[in-house]
Amino acid sequence: MESNLVISSIWEDDSLFEIEVFGSNGQFAGSADCYTYREHLLTLAEILEVFPRSLSDSFEFSTGENDDLSYISISGLCIDGSGHTLLEIKIAHIVRSSNARTENYIAIFDLRVEPEAINQFGRLVRKVAIEPLGKTKAVLYSAT
Repeated sequence: MESNLVISSIWEDDSLFEIEVFGSNGQFAGSADCYTYREHLLTLAEILEVFPRSLSDSFEFSTGENDDLSYISISGLCIDGSGHTLLEIKIAHIVRSSNARTENYIAIFDLRVEPEAINQFGRLVRKVAIEPLGKTKAVLYSAT
């Protein structure tokens, strides 16, 4: 199993933008379809395109952690003097039914990434946010 994070767009209406997320660190994996907004995804892109600006730089992003909807949250911080980044990825697939208990599938894992890889991922996330549905897939590969 590859170590990566993948985001692509799959649906939208006048008010919501739905993304498909898959992530794995080679041992743990998760996937979910998460609601967000194009503008919210652009904010993530802006962060990633220039991260890190300093060795003390860090960030947090979430499509909205709650008990009712699937979500992704990503936090990152520099782990060495070369700007290598450790990302904590949390992917929650939440299924609600009117006549059964809520099903929660949650994967939390770390990914180590190179500075240029995270900047390139930011550029691809920007494309996902602005291009037509399904045109671009943003993929971030873990450092080896």
